[in-house]
Amino acid sequence: MRASAVFQATWQRTRRPRTWGAALLFGLAWNGARLLLGGPGPDLLDLLAPSLWVVVFLVLAPLPWQWSSDGAPMASPLRGAVQALPWMAALTFAVLLALAATGASPMPMGRGPGPGPGRGVGMMEHGGPRRGPGLMSGSMMGPGAEGHGFPIHPRFWALGVAHLCFGLLLGWVLADRERAELQEAAARRAAKEAQTRALQGQMNPHVLFNAISGLTELVREDPQAAEAALVNLSDLLRALLDQGSRLRVPLGDERRLVAHHLALERIRLGRRLRERWDWPAGLDAVEVPPLMIQPLVENALKHGVSKAVGGGELEVVVRGEGTRLHIRVANTGPAPDGEGKGVGLSNLRERLDLLGAGPDALRLRREGDWTIAELDLEVAP
Repeated sequence: MRASAVFQATWQRTRRPRTWGAALLFGLAWNGARLLLGGPGPDLLDLLAPSLWVVVFLVLAPLPWQWSSDGAPMASPLRGAVQALPWMAALTFAVLLALAATGASPMPMGRGPGPGPGRGVGMMEHGGPRRGPGLMSGSMMGPGAEGHGFPIHPRFWALGVAHLCFGLLLGWVLADRERAELQEAAARRAAKEAQTRALQGQMNPHVLFNAISGLTELVREDPQAAEAALVNLSDLLRALLDQGSRLRVPLGDERRLVAHHLALERIRLGRRLRERWDWPAGLDAVEVPPLMIQPLVENALKHGVSKAVGGGELEVVVRGEGTRLHIRVANTGPAPDGEGKGVGLSNLRERLDLLGAGPDALRLRREGDWTIAELDLEVAP
């Protein structure tokens, strides 16, 4: 991963409930073991320290394994180990320094060498009681620490080595798991994109078939109009091929596709088609999945306006509301048969399902003489 992706993955780990759940369980087990081994009741810092330690390791241990300076989700084993060793060594040393500075004891070590209970390492020195867990220099370091000159008791270095080994293994395991999750998510996205493209490709012959079927009458009745219609048909085909190859298009491209379709139908229907648009030009830059509005317009013309003896009205309304786009296509004429289960609408419903839209994203209803189709889409702000 590159730096931005690594930071994003690290941030996501801090937001996962299982990270905090694991930290809580470890803290409970650690402090329970303290009490079972006869240690004194821990204070607030002693209670929180084990859980915070686990959070730090869960969040930061995978970071060097994921840094690959390229698009790979995980570094090679050799590079990951080389990066992880100094990183985890520094992290472990920082944790040990923090334990020493705060006086937190990692585990009760039993009784001190003098009378009275010993809390932590080196509670008793030369038979006299001392307060604190014995992690700092001088009296806080415990017996034998003065000769070493370290701010950390020598016994804690063994704990540090265990922490280092555990952190290296934990980082590799977590990074490998997230790599597998990323690859699985990428495979799912690729499958959805392939299915979406297949459905969009299905729309092309469907639209062209309906358009050509409508032009057969013009060839016999008005050859000149049929010639003009063929020109519009070529523009419609070009727009369909362009949109069918993309996963998202500006809303303005969808407007032009609908306009080409209506121009073709206007030649065939003439004055029988009365259309009204309410589509602000300011929304044309918004990116949406392709072929979302055209099937609704096609359905309105095919099952409503064209079947009415005197023709009918078509109304197209597009509204932007924050991150949602509301589309309304209404037409007069007879109610559609089959509750909108034709090829165009079925295809649209399948593509909406692949996009994760809810079952109510597309709604059809009859309101007086009007058949109304409403579509809600989530768009980028």
